[in-house]
Amino acid sequence: MFRTLIQYYLLLCAVLSHIGHPVVTQRTALDVTFRDLYRPLRLFGLNLAGRSGDNADNRQLVRDMGKTQNLNTRARSLVNFCDALNGPGKRSETRPTSVHRLRPGDIDIIGAMGDSLTAGNGIFATNLLHVTVENRGMVWSIGGQGTWRQYLTLPNIIKEFNPNLYGYSLKDGISTDRSSKFNVAELGAMSRDIPYEAQVIVKRMSRDPKVNMTADWKLITLLVGNNDFCSDVCFLPRPEDAIKRHEENMVKTYRYLRDNVPRLMLNVVPAPRLDFLVGLSSKTPVCHTTLTFECPCLVGKPKQQVARMKQLMKKWAAKDREIVNRAEFNSETFTISIQPFTLFDDFFPSSDDAGKFKFLSEDCFHLSQRGHAISANYLWNNMLEDDDNKSIMTEPRLLENFHCPTAEHPYFMTRVNSRKDFQL
Repeated sequence: MFRTLIQYYLLLCAVLSHIGHPVVTQRTALDVTFRDLYRPLRLFGLNLAGRSGDNADNRQLVRDMGKTQNLNTRARSLVNFCDALNGPGKRSETRPTSVHRLRPGDIDIIGAMGDSLTAGNGIFATNLLHVTVENRGMVWSIGGQGTWRQYLTLPNIIKEFNPNLYGYSLKDGISTDRSSKFNVAELGAMSRDIPYEAQVIVKRMSRDPKVNMTADWKLITLLVGNNDFCSDVCFLPRPEDAIKRHEENMVKTYRYLRDNVPRLMLNVVPAPRLDFLVGLSSKTPVCHTTLTFECPCLVGKPKQQVARMKQLMKKWAAKDREIVNRAEFNSETFTISIQPFTLFDDFFPSSDDAGKFKFLSEDCFHLSQRGHAISANYLWNNMLEDDDNKSIMTEPRLLENFHCPTAEHPYFMTRVNSRKDFQL
């Protein structure tokens, strides 16, 4: 009964999040009513579940489960080797005028867009109800709570190079909370919602007195597609049409960001190939129940449908790369980079089930704090790898490899500075 209530709550939140998005030009009174209900409902859910990431006792329970980062001396030294404030990645003496000459220390403002994997659902979950809690302060791409020694995230790494970095999320909450800052990701978001999220993040940045829209260099990370393939694409009359719709959504988003956010570097992280969830669903009764609910397009479906969806996911990722590499999305003040660490062929094939579950939250779909830390590690490495040599996440190992800027390659890598003829 308790599990059923949780499922209905998750479903209602997902429904309200989509009905409530003002992405259409004409909205009915019913749309307004649902949108007005969304925030009170989510806050009620937070209070009901408890703010799991803000509770020290609950965080300790998750540590005891082995689902948090555990940095040994060697791992800590890997990061310290970067000599962040004095080495090649330190802040430039004068602000760069080219996005292709950005060192980690040059990033002033950070933001993120996407779905529940960026909203931070279930990072510190010890039960299924906690999966509804958005632990935004520890998210791999936008969490800035604590330091990298506590929570390895992209902002917590960049803060070592620029302590004045601004825009990261600070604690549990929903997207409209002040503590979420420039994390505009939403539970249940799909490709069609991203143009609206782009409008939200531009509005927040432009209205924030701490942001100099003209002079500050901004970094935004986007991950979307999980919900499309888990709960939307298979219900289309022609699932193949999803690729074209995704292209339209992304082109609209990229053009809007390009035209409204001066000095922007955009990371695009492709959605993983989610067919691995089919095998994972058979591991435990809880995984079977939650994944059947959260990913009905794949889990429990015939092999033929799973194979069809797998092919579509490959085409989706290929389309992401093709769009990003278009000439219109590259200039001296705007560029987009694919960070493909998520495109693994199999889900940690050399790890036992215990190692896999430490990477995942209680619902076997979202990520634990350890999973977010490993994702941050791979994202950071991808950002310092050239376009032809970006690494893929093959095993859930944390800080076995951590790249630092070098004198030969002090900048975040782009399609321009990856070229051999690029002059430092």
